[in-house]
Amino acid sequence: MDIKDQKKDCSEKLEIIYWNKLRCGDTSALGALYDRFVDVLFFHGMGKDHNRDYVMDCIHDLFFDLYKYRSKLSDTDNVEYYLKKSLNRKINRQYKKKDMPFEIESNLLKKSLVKNYTDSYEDDLIREEGMAERSLKLHEAIDTLTPKQKKGLYLRFDQERTYEEIADIMDTSIESARTTVYRALKTLRKYPFSLGIFIKIIFF
Repeated sequence: MDIKDQKKDCSEKLEIIYWNKLRCGDTSALGALYDRFVDVLFFHGMGKDHNRDYVMDCIHDLFFDLYKYRSKLSDTDNVEYYLKKSLNRKINRQYKKKDMPFEIESNLLKKSLVKNYTDSYEDDLIREEGMAERSLKLHEAIDTLTPKQKKGLYLRFDQERTYEEIADIMDTSIESARTTVYRALKTLRKYPFSLGIFIKIIFF
């Protein structure tokens, strides 16, 4: 086995380690997998659909599902193939959500995101990093968003609305709804959260 093959073999083994850690609920492994595969998945997805925003939406939804259903993930010896296959299904999927009542304001978004963060981390990360400080930073980050961006994030990630539904609720185009959410996420990424924590805050 030459050096190139050895590196590939080591890389694949590391991916499997991350995968199995995720199956056990390790959120840092989710962040590691996201960092490792987001570009690969993006270029793969663009080969299936040329809408950049839609492809990124599907990738985000894929990682949402990976965490949400982590305990039910199957064993695999090829993580990249598994993710690409799952992304293909996402890209071809028609999203349908039931109608649900809607109420939005800035403090509601903060309450939702902070609560999800607290519930998930209170047994380990909170003691290590300080919940009060983390919550304050999250509030400060959310305060930098425009009211429209806060509303878009709340609808997308708390209410799990489709972009079609968001566009209808906000009386705008689907493209504008996607752009609003994308810009909000881009703004929040500037703040000093580790990627694993960021994904947890935004997606769960």
